Amino acid sequence: MKHNITAHLLRLVACLLLLVAGAAVQSGKILGRPLSPAPESAVVAPDSGEDTEGGAVRADGDAVLVDSTTLASGVSGYAGPVPVLVRLEGGRVASVTPKLPNDESPMFFAMLDEAGLWRAWDGLPPEVAATSHVDAVTSATYSSRAAIGNARAAFAAAAAKSGSEPGASSATDTAGRGFSLRGAAALAVLLAAAFVPLFTKSRRWRTVQLWLDLVVLGLWSGTFLSTARLIGWAGSGLPHASADLAAALLLLATSLLWPLFGRPAHYCMNVCPYGAAQELASRLPTRKWQLSPALVRRLTTLRRGLWAALMIALWVGIGARWLDWELFGAFAWRAASPLVLVLAALFVVLSAFVPRLYCRFVCPTGTFFKLAEADHRSRIEGGQSSSPDAK
Repeated sequence: MKHNITAHLLRLVACLLLLVAGAAVQSGKILGRPLSPAPESAVVAPDSGEDTEGGAVRADGDAVLVDSTTLASGVSGYAGPVPVLVRLEGGRVASVTPKLPNDESPMFFAMLDEAGLWRAWDGLPPEVAATSHVDAVTSATYSSRAAIGNARAAFAAAAAKSGSEPGASSATDTAGRGFSLRGAAALAVLLAAAFVPLFTKSRRWRTVQLWLDLVVLGLWSGTFLSTARLIGWAGSGLPHASADLAAALLLLATSLLWPLFGRPAHYCMNVCPYGAAQELASRLPTRKWQLSPALVRRLTTLRRGLWAALMIALWVGIGARWLDWELFGAFAWRAASPLVLVLAALFVVLSAFVPRLYCRFVCPTGTFFKLAEADHRSRIEGGQSSSPDAK
């Protein structure tokens, strides 16, 4: 069937508007712009307290509270901004806590808490805390880097207020500049997944790519797309940090733009780490279950109906919790719920018998990408287990 770019563009725009509508309901923002005046901060200083940095630094009795909301507005986590509250007592950091309400997923906050991130600066003077090195948390890279950036911005503001400058680099610059080893590895794997399959059909290379997707993009860096992340970006805008922005642009290009040029399902087949896990499982020497065309059609219809029901629940504001239940959350295994871990493992095991079972018949994110495509039908939707590149 002849590829119709105009039809594809119209479908793509329509699907993006659906995401924007979900973001508007979920966060009350579109691309970082509030749809209504922001409510008063939950942290209210005493009338006699000092108020500096546009209300970010406030006295609270003998302590000082610093709200990073306006200080690090360009630093985003997995699903959006991650403002924090810093409490200083006796000129030293007493606590760092996430400010609520917050765009980030509670699952990732639980991981940061378990890893001890919020306690990493306890007892430090703010000028020292602003430049101290704190490692991002594996499998919660976006969230932890955003939390670190917000904390550093708050420390820098507190240090400036006290007259003790934190150093040459600003807090947000420290959080967002350059590329860590993890970020550089993720970008390298993304570039390979985006372009190498366009020029080779080597099965050996594809095997290498699948393992890189699983280990680097999934288990190590947490660099992949989910409905929660897409809605977070629609509401809060793309991340500002150079490494995160480059990764985000590559993810969006392979999922939304590559199909425009005749590469349907490129992200799902060549980038998605959970899809990679399922395809690797499908290569095990097991007897494959043959699904009839009629069953495939019914399961495909069921998948679309599930996606529609979930999105309607999101738009009416009653069902946003499902965003935390997509099985991609299993890559953040230390914070994922036991049910998510069990389901993720189950679908990988079942993929040894029905290739890419979750991708083909459940995945809400993959369904969104398929709906955005015109004329082309994905091979994984039609029941085939491997991309053209695997042949």
